[in-house]
Amino acid sequence: MAQTGHPEKLIPYRLRPMITSLLMGFSAGVPFVVVVTLLQAWLKDGGVSLTTIGLLTLVGLPYSLKFLWAPVLDFIAPFGRRRHFWLLVSQLWIIVTLTGLSFTNPNHLTQVAVLAFLLSFGSATQDIAIDAYRREDLFDSELASGSAAYLWGYRLGMVLISGGGLVAADRFGWALVFKCVAAILLLGPLTLIFSPEPKVPGGLPKSFSASVIGPLEDFFSKSHPWLLLAFIFFYKLGEQLIGSLNTTFFMEAGYTKTQIGLVVKGFGLASTLAGVSLAGIMVRQKGLNPCLWFFGWFQLVNNACLTALWLLPAKGFYLAFFISLDHLAVGASSTVFVAFLASQTNVSYTATQYALLSSLMALPRSLLSSPSGLLVTHLGWPAFYLLGAALTLPGLIILKILINRGLAPVSGRQPL
Repeated sequence: MAQTGHPEKLIPYRLRPMITSLLMGFSAGVPFVVVVTLLQAWLKDGGVSLTTIGLLTLVGLPYSLKFLWAPVLDFIAPFGRRRHFWLLVSQLWIIVTLTGLSFTNPNHLTQVAVLAFLLSFGSATQDIAIDAYRREDLFDSELASGSAAYLWGYRLGMVLISGGGLVAADRFGWALVFKCVAAILLLGPLTLIFSPEPKVPGGLPKSFSASVIGPLEDFFSKSHPWLLLAFIFFYKLGEQLIGSLNTTFFMEAGYTKTQIGLVVKGFGLASTLAGVSLAGIMVRQKGLNPCLWFFGWFQLVNNACLTALWLLPAKGFYLAFFISLDHLAVGASSTVFVAFLASQTNVSYTATQYALLSSLMALPRSLLSSPSGLLVTHLGWPAFYLLGAALTLPGLIILKILINRGLAPVSGRQPL
């Protein structure tokens, strides 16, 4: 199997897998933004206290714990259609839950909490199934392009529903918004019509215990598993540290909420999508490992450059430039990293391994969100962003070691 440090043989793009990845990304982004954005706005409009709204963010825990039930999706395959079954079940689950929210009063907190938890559980389950489907559906040479298509769809879904949903709620009310979002998500089941069930080499795990133990044995049986885990933890560490307080930093640097909102929605979105596309193209031309290295350094430089916003006068041009640079770096590095995670999963245990690796990727965000404010208090903003740059270095050092030792994909699909 070709190592990911070298360009893959250039084969023609298969259009259908790219369209499937795009539409599945859209289906994943929509319920996520409902959980993290629209529910909060709905509760705020309903007069719910900020303390209660803060506590209700705990309904998003399934996104961090999805590895706990991922083995079920690897093992159970009703009618021999494993991925189609779980995609359809999770998508219908989300649609039914959203419809239930449309008939709920935001002040009925117990009912809201139950429905919101069920929504995030269904959304997290759909994420497991989509990630596994994408890995099994794409050739190794298509992972970066497919990841780029997925992230395009994901971002478009988030922007459409976060912006459009808030505007529509002002005009038509929240009940109609939730019903319309549920109707939009019918796109998910429709996508399955032209997206065939992936074939898994070697078949399914023979037992449920095998679907739990097998992925771990498989991962730790290969070369340098602990180095791989350390790389996954550290690669995005610096970006996740500073990203938790970016909006607060921009405000304290002298920019208004309107300036920040307009620039992030405009320049930020365009730059993110540009970064996603750039990464997809470069991986196809140069290979995955060189792009992980290049965009890792891009992340580091970007983290350091953001300190300039603290030193320069608060002008819209500077904000637009540095937010564009930041979103370009985040979009590109996220695309190559998502492709890397997929390349390190065995297609026999895709759901479980990808859920575990992606949870490890998200762990620094959870760990750093609380102490980040304390760090700013003691260090100041410029030193805080330079720390974010420095924390990118361990991931790059580990990546260099892995590349020198022959980092390659685990077990994927190759074109015949």
